[in-house]
Amino acid sequence: MKILFLLLCSLFIVNASAGSSLGVKNGDWMTYDFQEAISPGGEQWQTIEFLNVVGTSVTIRVTIHWSSGIETNQTRKIDLSSDDNFLGTTMFFGVRAYIIPPNLEAGASVYLGEFGNQTIVGEATGNIAGADRRLIYANFSQTGSLYTFYWDKQTGVLVEGIMSAGSLSNAVLAAETNMWSGEFVWWPWAIVIIIIVGSIIVSRKQIMQKLHRKPNALSHSR
Repeated sequence: MKILFLLLCSLFIVNASAGSSLGVKNGDWMTYDFQEAISPGGEQWQTIEFLNVVGTSVTIRVTIHWSSGIETNQTRKIDLSSDDNFLGTTMFFGVRAYIIPPNLEAGASVYLGEFGNQTIVGEATGNIAGADRRLIYANFSQTGSLYTFYWDKQTGVLVEGIMSAGSLSNAVLAAETNMWSGEFVWWPWAIVIIIIVGSIIVSRKQIMQKLHRKPNALSHSR
């Protein structure tokens, strides 16, 4: 039983230490569709890739596919514990709006680059890129426009961003990702297997102890 306990503890420690203080890991990506009020239509999309994640720092590559067929991309490292911002090309919003710390609660303050510090208003649920996800959101007005942002709570990645001014609005909407589509999580199954094997060992030991005691009981009865 002591060995079983140590194995369980080691699995939890490995899982907890893997990754960083951010909710994304190396190789994660999200692709977004655009909804434009001024020039709707056309094949346009944007991909955010998280290339290297260490502590609170993440190297991000932004690739935009324009309706003309041209692709542009820029890469930069951002530290989410600072006021760094992505100064290159992104669609509608700066990159600091696309990634925030994970597991924030209502009332938490978050830095969004050109939008400054904003407050998480509450939580919601939604089907995002094929999976039901827990979301957090913020809404605020700035320079005559109303902004609403939804992030996946677990990863801190933007899943919906809307900018509206009067009857006009622009939006980015999460379309595809590799962060939760068909991802196999191995460690819960490893824990289950270890528990089953441990139970079998304990049961076998108890049976053997009973068998060893049985002859003694017969000898006393004679």
